[in-house]
Amino acid sequence: MTTTTAAIIVAAGRGSRAQSPDGPPKQYVAIAGRSVLARTLAPFLANPAISATIVVIHPDDRELFARAADGLGVTAAVDGGATRQASVLAGLEALAALAPDRVLIHDAARPFVGTAIIDRVLARAAQAPPPREASPARAHGVTDA
Repeated sequence: MTTTTAAIIVAAGRGSRAQSPDGPPKQYVAIAGRSVLARTLAPFLANPAISATIVVIHPDDRELFARAADGLGVTAAVDGGATRQASVLAGLEALAALAPDRVLIHDAARPFVGTAIIDRVLARAAQAPPPREASPARAHGVTDA
């Protein structure tokens, strides 16, 4: 059985601490002629073990995203939420139809992840036991009748 892996790149943040008043959010800032987002996406998109890559963006950044990701082969871009957690949820919901076995989640503003780190994470995930079904906790001495 083949294991499928998808990646969610969270790029919906505003980067207010790093952003200049007139500049774009940090994930769209260029480093040596290439946006931080494009640099972040590259090792995920190049990894043959990752079958889908979803980018979660701020609704106001559609044009910035289109320029940064042009021609890279991103599976889809979806709008994020008001918090990082809501944005991750939006990414997971976008992956629901694909039903991957594993999902890697990474921040767009962290461009130096590298293929070696991704490969190590995938190798560790392959060694991990599968998730187990959880049962609701019961009060001491209480049983189902």
